[in-house]
Amino acid sequence: MELPFERPEFENDFKENLFYLGICFVLISGMVTANNIMTDTEGNSVGPTEVYYECHGLDLGICLGVERPHHETVGYDNFEELPEEGSDEYYRRVEAELMIQAYNICEDQSLEGMDWLEEAEYEGQTGGEWYEMDEINLLGCEETFRFQVDE
Repeated sequence: MELPFERPEFENDFKENLFYLGICFVLISGMVTANNIMTDTEGNSVGPTEVYYECHGLDLGICLGVERPHHETVGYDNFEELPEEGSDEYYRRVEAELMIQAYNICEDQSLEGMDWLEEAEYEGQTGGEWYEMDEINLLGCEETFRFQVDE
């Protein structure tokens, strides 16, 4: 098999190994960078949890490293008391309860998109009925965490 380029000549095995190691590094870096570019880095707020992406590496406008999702939980003041129906805290609690169900439904049944809505329910309404409300923001199965999120 003829290659379109000529194989370089090396003085010793160390330089040859270093050359191929450099090629591997460039290829892997390119794949990681391409993945980071294709990853939607816009955060989501669902319930009392905000999901955002952080670059572990060099952030030069694009991430030269690995982008990983992180989360921050807010709004647990007076969590023992149920929020007043119709308030922002009430809708955030509905979102949180539905997304917990979504995680379990999506994981168990390997559903995609918003297929989980009809199986989830909170306070006598299905997820689909809640989703139709302007105040409710829910995520599809592909956006739920399928791994342990460290606290």
